[in-house]
Amino acid sequence: MKSSKKDNSILFLFTIVALFVIALVGFNFENMTAGAIRFGRTTIDVSPKFVNAGENINIQVNPGRGCVNRFIGIYDDSELRRATTQYRGGTMRKVCEPFTARYKTMSSWMPQEDESGIFFVKVFDYGKEEFIKTSFTINGG
Repeated sequence: MKSSKKDNSILFLFTIVALFVIALVGFNFENMTAGAIRFGRTTIDVSPKFVNAGENINIQVNPGRGCVNRFIGIYDDSELRRATTQYRGGTMRKVCEPFTARYKTMSSWMPQEDESGIFFVKVFDYGKEEFIKTSFTINGG
């Protein structure tokens, strides 16, 4: 009889601990998966992908494992840097949290007939020690 009560109390204690662990994981699941995503590879996205010269673009940066430089370069298709913008959320050169930067393109960037209108947005990834880039297009006149 004593053995049965002891077995039941151990089972009860084990059940409570298991429920606590399940609840802990369940309530923190979003934080745990966001951390795993954040520390994957760096991604950069520009929206909209097609704009008219003089319109705003939104640059979304999700830093990878090694973080990124706060400065974002905007280049034309000949790799000439046309502008820079930066993360405005602090003064650190290295940024490890996802962020979005907004930039108003120049009206002078409207492509001529012999130009493609393709521009690149680049950010330096410290983990890979290289620039990560994506493109957007400025519509011709």
